[in-house]
Amino acid sequence: MKPIQTIFFLILIAASRQANATTDSVAAHANSKQLAEVTVKSNNRQTLESVQMGKLDVPMRMLMKAPAIGGEVDVVKALQLTPGVKGGTEGSIGMYVRGGANDENLILLDGAPLYNAGHLLGFFSVFNNTALKDVQLYKSGFAAQYGGRLSSVMDVRTKEASLSGVKAQAGIGTISSSVCVEAPIVKDKLSLMVAGRRTYIDKVMKNIPYHFHDINLKLYYKADSRNRFYISSYTGRDVLNSQSNNQRETEAGQTIESGMRMGNNTMSARWNHLAKNNKSSGDVTAYYSGFSYDINGRLNSNLISMQSSIKDAGIRADVRTSAVTGHKLTAGAALSGRYFHPNRISSSGPLVERFGNNAGQRIYNYEAAVYVNDEVSLSAKMQLAAGMRVSSMLSAAKTYINPEPRAALRYMLNDNSSVKLSYARMVQYMYMVSGSSLMLPTDMWYPASGKLRPANADQVSAGYYHQIGNTGISLSAEVYYKWMRNLCEYKEGAVVMQSKNYEDELVQGSGRAYGLELFAGKTAGRFTGWAGYTLAYAHRRFDSLNNGNAYYARYDRRHQLSVVAMYDIAKNWSISATTVYATGAPFTGQTSQYLIPKPGFTGFEAMPAYTGRNELRMSAQFRADADLQYKFNISKRIKADAHLSVYNVFNRTQPHTVQRVYDEQTGTYKYQQRGLFGTITALSLNVHL
Repeated sequence: MKPIQTIFFLILIAASRQANATTDSVAAHANSKQLAEVTVKSNNRQTLESVQMGKLDVPMRMLMKAPAIGGEVDVVKALQLTPGVKGGTEGSIGMYVRGGANDENLILLDGAPLYNAGHLLGFFSVFNNTALKDVQLYKSGFAAQYGGRLSSVMDVRTKEASLSGVKAQAGIGTISSSVCVEAPIVKDKLSLMVAGRRTYIDKVMKNIPYHFHDINLKLYYKADSRNRFYISSYTGRDVLNSQSNNQRETEAGQTIESGMRMGNNTMSARWNHLAKNNKSSGDVTAYYSGFSYDINGRLNSNLISMQSSIKDAGIRADVRTSAVTGHKLTAGAALSGRYFHPNRISSSGPLVERFGNNAGQRIYNYEAAVYVNDEVSLSAKMQLAAGMRVSSMLSAAKTYINPEPRAALRYMLNDNSSVKLSYARMVQYMYMVSGSSLMLPTDMWYPASGKLRPANADQVSAGYYHQIGNTGISLSAEVYYKWMRNLCEYKEGAVVMQSKNYEDELVQGSGRAYGLELFAGKTAGRFTGWAGYTLAYAHRRFDSLNNGNAYYARYDRRHQLSVVAMYDIAKNWSISATTVYATGAPFTGQTSQYLIPKPGFTGFEAMPAYTGRNELRMSAQFRADADLQYKFNISKRIKADAHLSVYNVFNRTQPHTVQRVYDEQTGTYKYQQRGLFGTITALSLNVHL
């Protein structure tokens, strides 16, 4: 793992001024809110009047103005700046929504689920912003059509190419470049969108033979005014090419090689139909999604390879109708089959023989669901949405059937104010258990089984929403409480890589999460922006962890504040800035060590003694980013915008890791925190045709 873990630290060293490591005896911090200027669009009137709550829309046009590491704008980092969504360590694209873990987010790309949304150990997302049409995140009040995860649904849609003319967009940044081309194949009938992105780390820094790339394709066919067909595909890869630069001869004459291939493949086909009465419509979607990684290394005759994969194929049908006066009915059904093949190990040689050889378990299961949902106006001021989803999972060991009721209520206090209530039960039939916020070989997807029960969560939410006249200013406040059961963690002393049965290495427990989210936004005028504040608690309790006592979740952060500001200086000039504050992440510290006799009483061995699980905290995060944008025309048809982006303006260390080190002067141990980045200044250029 060493070559892989060091890649990221080397990539930006030439571009960043690394801040000094801070030392703190009981404090340290880590967070990753890396986007600065995202005006999270809630469509003021729609947010006010809709029965849906806990929903965020990310406008791609505004996203392009945001500062980011190396100029690489990222939609996931935009969402990390919103109330209720927390990041992992600095730079990570992990999302921890309302006290949930990263695997509790259902991420859909054109209807196909993604099982790994990150590149480079999770520091960049797989989403090429030039290919995206819209992004929606649901944190609560889930409609009955959504299921399979406990905490959130992120619905990402890519662009449909124009049926009438050619469009193109390209972006050049410090780390990567991207391009998107839209063109009609048959005018007014058939079109194709092709988008690609690639890093050039391996081209610029020859001693780091690493790159990642993404390719998006979308075929759009308009059969007639009532029938449309879409075929989408995505391929993404992380590649560490051990066969080239990464092979070297050491001073001792030893040959060292390391390599990695990791990535997603998705494909989806959707038929959209509008009924003749213009009051009913439906979709039929079929999809395939796969994720795998292969990490290998060699030291002379010592060889090791670690592999894991998951494959998912499914079909779903959804019908919507407003033919019944006063009602908006939706109903549907879904069926999917999954194949899990985690934890495959092969090794040879005396230095790695302890890993042994493990063919892994081949596991199949099937999941099905049916749902119905109705939105009805009870009065001029009150609207109700009620639904039921019934999901099931069939495996070789056991069959589970779970009802998932949903309900939401909206009441208009006046023309500019409303209150909402919602309840949702969610069920999850698989887990990705992680011991880190990075993407590591021990992070593998496992299904529920006869021994491991499906996770489930009940969430209640309440909110107040207000719009100040026609000023474009909106205010909201939401509170939530979530109960979670049958969550999974690795047991103490788990031997993941050598285990023949994943059930033996996992334990299940419960969790609670509750909090307050405040939001204020302005969407009109030369000065726009928003501010969000979150007060949150996330607890976990496992009988076999922490002596059965409750503890804070690894991603528990008490306070989080994000302030975003955008100002149009002149016709072609604009500036944006973001300030982020967050309480430090918890960690488990070492208090002391004690001596135990070695076998045969040949001496003593020092053993560490630890604090309670996640009992200490890193330092708080405070970071400011800025972006200066200039728009100009290259020709009558070609437009461009250039960005000067500064990440971490004050060059303040954002704690990423914490280590216990011995201070020779005082003769005591203390915790030393280290960050990844100092100030990073980047130039980027986007061209539009």
